[in-house]
Amino acid sequence: MRRVLDFLYSASAVLAGFFLVLMSALVAVQIFARLAGTQVPSADDFARLAMAASAFLGLAFALRTGAHIRVTLLLERVPPGARRFLDILCLAVATGVSAWFAWSTGDTMIDSWRFGETTIGQVPIPKWIPLAGMTLGIALVAIAFAEDLVDEIAGRAPSYMRPSKYRNTEG
Repeated sequence: MRRVLDFLYSASAVLAGFFLVLMSALVAVQIFARLAGTQVPSADDFARLAMAASAFLGLAFALRTGAHIRVTLLLERVPPGARRFLDILCLAVATGVSAWFAWSTGDTMIDSWRFGETTIGQVPIPKWIPLAGMTLGIALVAIAFAEDLVDEIAGRAPSYMRPSKYRNTEG
């Protein structure tokens, strides 16, 4: 199961990178098109949707590799027992909120598909398509938070406290 989840987190990060590159390319194409006195229909819309997909699909990988910013001002000043309790509380709240957000976004995506909603713009896009990327990204981060919660409760270090090959831990 661990390898499957790690694969999903990594695949999601690759998709996030793809959408980041796509967004950059769309912005560059639109800049050059405007300089040439024309425009690419809905390029701004596609770039915005690619940015949202990139942000949401990158969440779980960022959490698992410790790339999220953690504010530890309070945690550094409390005794270890209180720190552990606060870590568990924060992870439980993060798991619950992200799971609710994933469910809510998924419900909205299904409704959007069922009612045939499209984006407004020169090139209409079915709304369920960008919502699917959001839902997947949020669901994966909810699973990642749940994994870290289980690790913290079991007395193991959560993923964001373990060394990662993806970040410089030397400060």
